[in-house]
Amino acid sequence: MGTDNASDRMQRELNRAMDALRADLDRVELLTAALSVFSSPVPEYEPSFLHMRRSQLASHQLNESAD
Repeated sequence: MGTDNASDRMQRELNRAMDALRADLDRVELLTAALSVFSSPVPEYEPSFLHMRRSQLASHQLNESAD
């Protein structure tokens, strides 16, 4: 009976160790993906709306035209 109890404890300990290993591997995978993204330079940004015209209507004119 002592042998069954010892093997059960070993099985639980092995399961706990495997769960910890899976969690560590998930974390390593996430950190590796983040590192690969952050190691590349930021692409240049050019907005497509360089010169937008401002509206010539005043706020009271906008309100009146909505009616």
